[in-house]
Amino acid sequence: MASRVFAVLIGIDDYRSGRIWNLEACAHDAQRMKQWLMQDLQVPKENIALLLNQEATKRRIEDTFMSHLVNNPAIAKGDALIVYFAGHGSTMRAPPDWCEGKLGSVQVLCPYDHDTKGPEGRIAGISDRSLFAMLAELSLVKGDNITLILDCCFLKAQLGSSTRDRRFIRYTPTSKAAPEDLFLGLWRGAVGRRFKGEFGFFQDDCQSHILLAACRPGEKALEWKEGGKFTSELLTMKDALPLHQMKSSDLSEHLAKGLTHIQQHPVCVGQHKNRVFLNGVPFVADSSLVPVNGEKDRLRLEMGAMHGVVEGTEFSVHEHNRFGSINPSLDSFRVYEVYPTWSLARRKSMSKPGGRGSWARITRWNSRTPFRVYVKKTCSSLLGRLFGRSKNSEAELDGIPVKEGLNIVQVETSAKADMSVGVHTRDVRVQNLDHLVPPTAHPLIRIEKDRSRSGVILSEAARFHMHLHRTNPAKPFHESLGMEIFRVDPHTQRRVGPNLLVDGTAAISHSEGARYAVVLHNHSDTDLWPYLAYMDSNGVDIQLLYHPQPSYPMPPLRKRSYLDIGCTGSGIPPLNFPFPDHQQQESAFLKLFVSTSYTSMGLLEQSSTVHSRPPTPVPPPTPAVESKDQPQNWDTALACVIMRRARAKS
Repeated sequence: MASRVFAVLIGIDDYRSGRIWNLEACAHDAQRMKQWLMQDLQVPKENIALLLNQEATKRRIEDTFMSHLVNNPAIAKGDALIVYFAGHGSTMRAPPDWCEGKLGSVQVLCPYDHDTKGPEGRIAGISDRSLFAMLAELSLVKGDNITLILDCCFLKAQLGSSTRDRRFIRYTPTSKAAPEDLFLGLWRGAVGRRFKGEFGFFQDDCQSHILLAACRPGEKALEWKEGGKFTSELLTMKDALPLHQMKSSDLSEHLAKGLTHIQQHPVCVGQHKNRVFLNGVPFVADSSLVPVNGEKDRLRLEMGAMHGVVEGTEFSVHEHNRFGSINPSLDSFRVYEVYPTWSLARRKSMSKPGGRGSWARITRWNSRTPFRVYVKKTCSSLLGRLFGRSKNSEAELDGIPVKEGLNIVQVETSAKADMSVGVHTRDVRVQNLDHLVPPTAHPLIRIEKDRSRSGVILSEAARFHMHLHRTNPAKPFHESLGMEIFRVDPHTQRRVGPNLLVDGTAAISHSEGARYAVVLHNHSDTDLWPYLAYMDSNGVDIQLLYHPQPSYPMPPLRKRSYLDIGCTGSGIPPLNFPFPDHQQQESAFLKLFVSTSYTSMGLLEQSSTVHSRPPTPVPPPTPAVESKDQPQNWDTALACVIMRRARAKS
């Protein structure tokens, strides 16, 4: 399922005021946080607002908070919301009547224009009172799953004037702004609102949010050129701790242990601090991990021939199946017996100690279908060979790393290839030459020149090729399966026009906002479970358009019947075939998998960096319920889709 995380990330090194000492690593920290959210927690780019340096003025921060979080219709109550700030903190003398009781100082976050003149007076930062009111408003409309992360500090005593005193400490004195400026810059929702300001941002009874802070009040939050000590430790801990079951309070204790040597003690406060970090929202089930069960040395894997498993397929065993949380391999197994939707495996090495896990991930497919690659001889590749690149090995293809077990072989001419690869000075250019793809639909894919990413694309292309060409040699339902493709009226959601699929190919003049329906036919005497995948031959993406729920009482594709996907009455919204904006033509395949018993096919999905998209909601794998060994079978059907962009009407 799509990640339900939204974030505002702020990093400020350079300040407008010449009286404020600039920092070195705050913007980098905010960018690293964004990278973590996108790569580990699968957060879409559009869910993250990033404000760096001069972008992070007080007004811009407040406006972004409202537009990206409070007034964002994409956010539902309970979604995980993160507000991250890396920059200077400061303390100011409290004005009269600032809060309940007497208070000596006010804690403030320092935006880019802190302590400079603004249109309404001198800017006195974003005060604790203002931010608490903002977060209370956010909590009211979007729920209290809010985490405020502050990598800054609020010292009780002023820093000295020497460079040594100021450098690498995320605190600045406020020189010009006066206590009355705090009222001038107060968030409008905080006016007239009661505020107990004794502990500043560190109020342990807060109900609207959880605070993860870099250090205790009065301690120094330190940084180095590589990053803030707190943020760096947080991004180290996420690779060392099972975050999917870690309480926020326990996480802060682990962070404190890692920073004890520099006398910096991270803290966690708030009424909900004993919840799982981010309330567990990002740590959804990973459909590439499937259940395993059995003895220590022999296991049953809930994947079989229908998934691409063959004798010799290898997999690693893991403790859990959650995205974004450390999940090291505990043991390795090799398949020795394959059935349609499950298989049996033995430990690879009986002499090495292994661990017991309940989930498995394929590490070596052992594909029987060769994926033939032609490597173009470019100036860049020739220079690489001249200046010391190693010769081809089993793990490399002309300098590009290759994952074993995908049967990738190099050929001498493009006529024999399924894909051509050209390594150029600035990028790697890939072209799909599969014989199933029409000759007129072979656009170049340009990938940033990165050896690891090039290797990932090559492995994804080989896996795409394997799944595209896989069939059941027995073909038990081959003559009984049929597909039709229709346009759908966007208002009535009814079919419009004739069947677009003729002789296995649908040639479509695609227009903006066009939607489609697919009708699956089963002419056999067996009820079937269907799984429909959209395979983009230009971006090697695989997206499941239809995946049944395991809770269905009967297989959806009944014998001697049909299944309508995307029309009125089907309960499934019309289908949107992906069509990148920069392309005039798109070639893809609709591949139908069917089985006589339910299985999870989520591991088919993959998404390249070329055509990014949110993950498709796919039911997580569940351990199979044993029955009386009912006979199992499976089969496939394939349709080619060629879309050309329709000319806009003048």
